Amino acid sequence: MKEGKQRAKPESSRGTYTKQACNHCRRRKSKCDGKIPVCGPCNDTGRASECTWGKETAKKARTQQHFESLVNRIQTLELRVRELEGELDNCRRYHGGVNGCAPSDGAGPSFVPSTVTASKREEEDPNLHDDSDSGSDNQDADIDNLIAPTRHLVLRESHLELYGPTSIFRLAPERASPSTDDPSRDSQEPAPLADTTSYFDWSRHLPPEVPLSRAEHDRLLDLLFKFFACWGLRIVPQLFLRDMHRSLSHPPGAPVPETAHYSPMLHNAIIALATAFSDDPRIRDPAARERFATKAKNYIESECEKPSISVVNALSTIASFHSSRGEQTLGFMYFGMSGRVSQALGLGFDCSPWVKAGLITHADMIDRNWAYWVTFSQDICWSLYVGRDCCVSPPSDKRPIPIPFVGSEIDRMPWSYGPAKVPAQTSYVASTFAASCELLRIARRIMDFLNALGCGTRRESNLSLVSEIDIQLNDWKDSLSPEVDLTAASRQNGIPHKLMLHMSYWWLFILLHRPFYRRSRPHTSNISEIDHVKLVNRAAENIMVLLGIWQEKYTLRYVPVTLIQIIFCAGTSFVLSAVHATSGPRLGRVALSTALSHAEQCIHYLNQCGRSWECANIVGDILSNVLHAQLKPRLLLRAVDPTSALPIAAIDCSRGYEHDQRGSQPSSASPASASTGDAHITPSSAGEWYAGAPAQQEWGPPLATLPDPPASAPAGQTLFCGAPYDTLLRDIDMDLNFTNMDLGIVGGQPLSNQPYMAFGLPLAPPPGAAHAQGAPYDVPFEPQPQHVALDFSSEELAVMDQILRQQFAHPMPFQQA
Repeated sequence: MKEGKQRAKPESSRGTYTKQACNHCRRRKSKCDGKIPVCGPCNDTGRASECTWGKETAKKARTQQHFESLVNRIQTLELRVRELEGELDNCRRYHGGVNGCAPSDGAGPSFVPSTVTASKREEEDPNLHDDSDSGSDNQDADIDNLIAPTRHLVLRESHLELYGPTSIFRLAPERASPSTDDPSRDSQEPAPLADTTSYFDWSRHLPPEVPLSRAEHDRLLDLLFKFFACWGLRIVPQLFLRDMHRSLSHPPGAPVPETAHYSPMLHNAIIALATAFSDDPRIRDPAARERFATKAKNYIESECEKPSISVVNALSTIASFHSSRGEQTLGFMYFGMSGRVSQALGLGFDCSPWVKAGLITHADMIDRNWAYWVTFSQDICWSLYVGRDCCVSPPSDKRPIPIPFVGSEIDRMPWSYGPAKVPAQTSYVASTFAASCELLRIARRIMDFLNALGCGTRRESNLSLVSEIDIQLNDWKDSLSPEVDLTAASRQNGIPHKLMLHMSYWWLFILLHRPFYRRSRPHTSNISEIDHVKLVNRAAENIMVLLGIWQEKYTLRYVPVTLIQIIFCAGTSFVLSAVHATSGPRLGRVALSTALSHAEQCIHYLNQCGRSWECANIVGDILSNVLHAQLKPRLLLRAVDPTSALPIAAIDCSRGYEHDQRGSQPSSASPASASTGDAHITPSSAGEWYAGAPAQQEWGPPLATLPDPPASAPAGQTLFCGAPYDTLLRDIDMDLNFTNMDLGIVGGQPLSNQPYMAFGLPLAPPPGAAHAQGAPYDVPFEPQPQHVALDFSSEELAVMDQILRQQFAHPMPFQQA
C-alpha cells in the first residue's frame, strides 16, 4: 500500500513552469507554455494576434469604456444589417431579384472605371511626382518643366514657395538658398548662449511707450510658454530664444539673418498675448496690450512680402490675441491670413527631395513639418470655435508628413513651475503634441459629421458613424504611451499640456454624442441603442475632475483659449442634464441639483479664466443665458397642474443681488413694488408670461438672495405661493415630450447642435473697468460657494431653495481629490 502511494507521488508533484509568459497570459494570470511566437493557450483560444512578448510589445488592457464602444458598434452594425436585409427583400419583391435594383443605364457605371483608372495611373506614373524629374533626358528638361503638371514647390531665395500648374511663377529662375551655407542651421538643438557681456538688444522691436522691464518680459514669456504655447506646441521655447538671440545680437543696421522661430512681428504678437498674465496693472491694461499688437501689425506687409515660417506663426498669434479679447471675427480673419501664408509656402508638401538635392537643409524640413502641424491643429481648433470650415488641407496618407521633435532633446526638457505643488518632471511636450495632432484629426472628422447632420442623412447611418468614431477615440486613448497618458494615480501631478490633451479627448466625446442627447427610445428589436446621455455625462464629469486639478495646482488664470470652449461645452452638457431631469414623467431631483451645481461651477471657472482672457467672461455670460433660458420655463411648468390653472397669489418679482466685483449694481426693485394681484398660469400661457418678463442681462459672481419662508410656515418647510414646497414640487405624471437634443425653450428657441460657440445669443453688457483690469496677482483667490444669478424671481428661487442648499452643503467630489 505504501509502495503504491510512493509511486503516485511523482504524478502530483509540482509541474514545470516556463521562464516567461506572453503578455496576454500574464494579464489574464493564466498558464502559458512559453512557445514563441504564439503560445499554445493563445493559439487554441484564437488570440494569436494578442500574443506578444517582451515588455516593449505589451499592450494595455482595454478599458470598460472601450468595451462599451465596441458593444455599441456591434449593435449599430446589427441594426444596419437588418435595415439592409429589409431593403434587399423589397428589391427582390418589386424587381424580381437583386440585379433588378441596379440602374439599367450603363452611362453611370462606365464613368467609375475611368475615374479609378485615372487615379491608379496617377499612383503608378512616376512622372506625376515632384521627385521624379530624373526620368527625362537632359535635352528634354526644359520641355518637362513646361508640361509637368504637379511640380509645385519652387525655391525663392531662402524659402520654398508653392505655385500650382497654372502659375507662371513656377517657371521663374530659382535662386539657391543661402541657408545651406550656414552649418549651424543644420541642428535643431538650442545653441549655447553667448557671453553675458555681449551685445543683446532684447527690446529693439518692442514699443517703448510700455514700461516693460527685462525681468517682467522674461517672466511673461515663461508663463506663456508653460501654460499657453505648450498646447499645440505653438512656440518651441528653446528655438524661439535661440533665434531671438541670433537676431538681436547684431547691432542696429547690420544685416540680420532670417530665422524660422523669431521675427519682430512674432515677438510683439507674443508679448501682446503674454501681458494678459502680468501682475502690473499698467502692463495688463488693454491699451498697453493693444500697443504691442499694433506694433506687430506694422510688420505685416514687410514680412509677408517674403514670407517665412515665423510669419505663419506671428499671424496666428495675432489671431489668438483678438480671440482672447472676444473679437473672434478679427481673429478668424488673421488666422485665415496665416493659413494663406502656410499655403503659399507649401507646408503641406513633402520637401524631402529638396533636402536630398542639397537645396535646403534637414533643419529647414523639420521647421516646415512643425509649422504645418501647428497650423493644421490651430485650424481645427478655430473651426470648432467659430463653426466654419477648415482652410488647411489634411495630410496625405500616401506621403505622410512626420511630426517632428518626438524623442529629441526638446521632448526631454524638464518642466517645473515654482508656485505649483507639482514635482519637476520631463515635459514630453513633443510627444504630447504628436498625440494631440492625431486626436485633432479625429476632431476634424467629427466636425464634418456634425456639419452634415440634418441634410437628409438616415438615423441608422448616423449612429453607425458615431459608433465608428467612438471606437476610433477609444483606440487613440489606448494607444497613448505611458509618458503621455494620465491615469487616476498620475493625473494629480499632470502638467498643463497633458491635462489639455485629456480634456480635449473628453470634449470630443461630448461633441460626438451631444446631438443625440435624449432618453433611449424602445426599439422594435432586442438590440438596445447607444446610451448617449451616459457617455456625455461621463465625459463632462471627467472634464470637471481635470479642471479641478488645474485650478488646484495652477489656478485658471493661466490657461490657453481652447480651454474656455471645453469648459463651455461641459457646461452645456450639464444644462442638458438638468433639462433632462425635468423632462421625464417624474422629476429627477438628485440629477437636477447635481447638474445645476456643475453648471454653476463651469460659470465660476469661466469667470476665473476671465481674469486673463476677456472672451471667458463673454462665454460665461452665454452659458448663464443658456442655463436661464432652458430651465426657467420648465421649472414653471413643473410647478403647476397642466390640466387646470392654479391661482398663484402675491407673485414677488423683486430681484436681490449683492454688489459684485464686476461693477454690477444691486437691483432697485423691492418687495413693495411687486405685483400683488392674483395670476393664473397655464402651460400654454407660461411661455407668454416668461417672454413678457424683463430679463436681467448680467452675470457675475453675485450671490442670489434667497427669500426666507414666511413666519407662518412650519419649521423646516418652505412655502411657495402660499402652498407647501413639497406639495407643489411632487412628482407629476407628465411628459413634456422634449426628446431631441434641440431641447428648446417654450418660445421655440433651440439649443444648438453645433460644436462651436453660440456667439449669436444675447450677451450681457460689457463688464466695468474694474473688472477689465483683473484682480491683482498677489491677492489669494479663494472661490466661494455661489448661486447662479439666473434672473429668477423670489418665488422661483424658493422652488430651488431646498435643492441648492442640500447640494452646496457638501463639497464636490473633484474638490475632495
